[in-house]
Amino acid sequence: MRVPGVDHLVVACGSLAEGVPWLVDRLGVEPAGRARHDRFGTHNALWNLDDGTYLELIAVDPEAPSPGRPRWFALDRFVGPPRLVHWVLRLPTLSGRPGPVLRLARDDLAWSLTVPDDGSFPVDGSGVWPSLIAWDGGHPSSGLADAGLALSRLVLSSPDAGALRAGLVQDGLVGHLGDRVTVTPGPVALRAELTTPGGPVTL
Repeated sequence: MRVPGVDHLVVACGSLAEGVPWLVDRLGVEPAGRARHDRFGTHNALWNLDDGTYLELIAVDPEAPSPGRPRWFALDRFVGPPRLVHWVLRLPTLSGRPGPVLRLARDDLAWSLTVPDDGSFPVDGSGVWPSLIAWDGGHPSSGLADAGLALSRLVLSSPDAGALRAGLVQDGLVGHLGDRVTVTPGPVALRAELTTPGGPVTL
């Protein structure tokens, strides 16, 4: 079982045709994998970061039928250029965690994930609070080639950083964040600082 910590970063885009070249231009690395999510009518491209962490570029799949429910990560309401919108925190189990918790699977992977019924981001809808995930053994990063990318720091910004930090403590999540996650005062925002073969990059 992989240790708790940052599982993956979520970068949303209007289409993968737009988002993949945008992200390749910044990272200097082509995606190492792609997948479809029949449950939500979405598809993605994946990059391996480090230490069991990966980056997911995700968009509505134009070839998929309507999922009959709101898509995850607020994709039904996404507009504008590609950008980092969310992050997912890995835990050993989601037992006892407030839901809704969905059981999901694709290919040889299976996992549990917190997904609000309306497809929004958890807690306050900003994307700064993490979704929670627990994997049943396998993990996407195991099948992604190492291309020299790594997450150096994930910055969670909030006008009331103290309340955000206190909420993470109250939810029992702080002990799982690791030293790469920082909470700082400022406008509500996420910032991921990455190392790449071409040097540091911020999303």
